[in-house]
Amino acid sequence: MLEYRIRAAEGQATLKPAFFLIHGYGSNADDLFSFATYLPPSHTIISLQAPQSLAQGSYAWYPLGMNASGEVTSDIDEAWSMVRLLLETIDSLTKEYALDPEDLSLFGFSQGAILSWALGFQYPKKVRRIVALSGLIHDSVPLNKPEFIAYAAHGIQDSVIPIERARKHILPLSQLYKEIQYHEFPDGHTVSQENFTALMEWIYKTNL
Repeated sequence: MLEYRIRAAEGQATLKPAFFLIHGYGSNADDLFSFATYLPPSHTIISLQAPQSLAQGSYAWYPLGMNASGEVTSDIDEAWSMVRLLLETIDSLTKEYALDPEDLSLFGFSQGAILSWALGFQYPKKVRRIVALSGLIHDSVPLNKPEFIAYAAHGIQDSVIPIERARKHILPLSQLYKEIQYHEFPDGHTVSQENFTALMEWIYKTNL
C-alpha cells in the first residue's frame, strides 16, 4: 500500500469520482497535490507517493540508469511491478473511500505519466480518463484500442524525455483514436500556463 495525500470530494453522491495523481522521478506526493485546488470539487483527489526514496523528499517509482550512448534506461520489470502496486492501491482506496469504480482518472507527470499509460492499456476499463504530461508509452505496453479517454501533452524543448520519444506511440494513437488528444507546447519538462489552461478545459469538458 502506497503512502498518499487526499482531498475529500464535496457533494452527497454515494460513490465519488476520483483523480489519482502520480508524480515524476525525484518528486513526491506534495508536488502534484498542488493541482488539487484546480480539479473538480466533486472529485476525491488522491496524490500517491512512490516507494523508493532517493533523498530527503525525493522518491522514484523505479530506478533509472544511463547507457553508453548517454540515453536514459529503466528497469522494465521493476516498472511493471509498480504498475501492479498502483493497481492494488487504487483498488484498495476505491473501497476504503467509496469511490466510483466507473469514474476513476489517472493524472501522471513524467515517470508517473509512463505508468499511467501502462496501467490504462494493460488493465482495460480500470480507469475512465488519463492525463499524461511529459511522458511516453513504453514499447512493452500493449497498444490495443483504448478503453479510456486521454489528454497527453509534451514540451517540444523537453531535454529529459525528448519529444521524439513521446511522438513515437502517442502521436499515431491520437491520429487513430479520437479518445486520445495529444498536444505539443514550446516548453521543456514542465507544465506551462497554456498547457494547464487546455488541460483544465479538457477535464471539465469530459466530466460526467
